Amino acid sequence: MPLATLHLLKLTESGSVPTFIQRLQKTPSVNLILASQPQYAVIEPTKLDSQALSSHYDLLILVETPNAALPEELRSAISSEYKVTVGVPSRILKDYHEHNAQLWNEAAEVKLTGSLDKARERAKKDAQNLEVSPDLLRFMDDLTQRYGDKPVTMLNLLWFTEDGKPSYAKYGQAFKEVAGKRGGDAKLVGNVVAPPQGASDSRGDFGRPAQEWWNEFSLVHYPR
Repeated sequence: MPLATLHLLKLTESGSVPTFIQRLQKTPSVNLILASQPQYAVIEPTKLDSQALSSHYDLLILVETPNAALPEELRSAISSEYKVTVGVPSRILKDYHEHNAQLWNEAAEVKLTGSLDKARERAKKDAQNLEVSPDLLRFMDDLTQRYGDKPVTMLNLLWFTEDGKPSYAKYGQAFKEVAGKRGGDAKLVGNVVAPPQGASDSRGDFGRPAQEWWNEFSLVHYPR
């Protein structure tokens, strides 16, 4: 299973995101798999790294690099970073760019059902339980004004309780059946793993037990 690193980056100049991405793409030692600009935290973590993940980041990237680290020549453009080492099945990586392009091409064909209008009527004040809150609705309206009906990608960092993984697997199957009909797709998924010897990530202690930090990640496509 190939190793990759998921980075949340705050840049020294927030307006330099396109320039930073161009530098990544031109760096031979970096395989840029995905780049996206974080917009909103639907659920903020309360038990793991809540302070670090409550910060605003300018860029989310998933990359393959030697020693699971960004090249030194790029680091001067980064003021802070949250980093997770992940293993992604090779079959997913192999077909990812083609699959992602297909999802984008098909997004315009997905018809809205009006369910969001119904959600507005029963909106509550707290989005922490995945309810559609007034704050989340305002964000969605703002996002639509700025980007139109373009697709969005949602990052999930998952930390399982003792029996949580089997339950989440059942949820994943149900997601495929329900969200798949509306164009939703878990386009990149994998396990959170320890970084290779000599490298580091935001887990802190290299020997930190797996049950004490993130276990899996997913990047989910929604057509609009």
